Amino acid sequence: MRFEIPTRFPVPFTPLLNPYTGRVSQRFWEWIENRTLAPNDRARERLRRSGIELASCWCWPWADQEQLLEGMKWMFFFFRFDDQMEEGAAQRDFVRVNRAVEEITGIMHNQREAGDSALSQELHRTWLHTQEGRPSDWVDTFRRHYCDLVRSYADQSRFNYAPGQGQVMPLAEYESFREITYGMEWVYDFMEMVNSSGTYLPEAVRRSIPMRTLRWSSTLQQALLNDVFSAAREDHQERQVNSVVIYQQEKGCSAQEAVGSVLERMAELVTIYKDACESLRAELRGSGTRPEIVSAVERFITNMDAVIGANHDWHHIVMRYATDDVSSGEGAYCYPDDL
Repeated sequence: MRFEIPTRFPVPFTPLLNPYTGRVSQRFWEWIENRTLAPNDRARERLRRSGIELASCWCWPWADQEQLLEGMKWMFFFFRFDDQMEEGAAQRDFVRVNRAVEEITGIMHNQREAGDSALSQELHRTWLHTQEGRPSDWVDTFRRHYCDLVRSYADQSRFNYAPGQGQVMPLAEYESFREITYGMEWVYDFMEMVNSSGTYLPEAVRRSIPMRTLRWSSTLQQALLNDVFSAAREDHQERQVNSVVIYQQEKGCSAQEAVGSVLERMAELVTIYKDACESLRAELRGSGTRPEIVSAVERFITNMDAVIGANHDWHHIVMRYATDDVSSGEGAYCYPDDL
């Protein structure tokens, strides 16, 4: 697959960077080394290329140092699971993917002990910490979204590596599926906690139509940008759950023309997002919502704006989607088989 990355994307927001970026990034790497979570050179190179620290510092610009380190750990687990189930030893083994999904979700439902691997034990330890002293409805929401993401790998495996010629997911199904697989819902939940100052969003606000719409449109807009940057790498690996591939097949067009269609959809989603933000503000004003809740929502929206901008800049900076490793004889930089 050959096409030029566009020089301009429909991303009208500016990122915000956490002031503790350097200090907490150092602590993050010390945690990785002390817990043996990237135990060899190829694992460390994959981790280095992924820009986990930068993604975290842009997602939670107002987190204190302890919150930011905790968020980096969850971002690491997300990227680690993603790499191991999409590019690692389990990638073409549906049974192993499902087994890994069951272990991870079992730990997060407090239904099973951690396994012997350093990864499993650290997931268990981090999850216990995240539950401490936080409202049960927030904990339940965070867990649901993180587990939904993990479970999505089983479906991704089916579409990416189906026998024979494989299946290409229809565009009509793709957007709702991609909202989950891009993994932003738990990021927004953690954002709510960081920005709460003790005032968490009521469940009615979390589940309101404008809030659901702005979260959906933000996530999908970011996911489509990711599709453009990741398409070449995924093409090397015969992975087909990508909007560029789907547009190209359904429209019978070139890859470059498919990228143009992706950008058009991104622009539509930015408009939907902005309208949903205004609808949420109007709904809160009309319902006499308490001032502290209104302030929490405004801070949440400002953070969301910044994350959309950060997603754009992060993709231009990191080497996560480079193809030099997957096109070489050694294959992708990867982690050990410890899921």
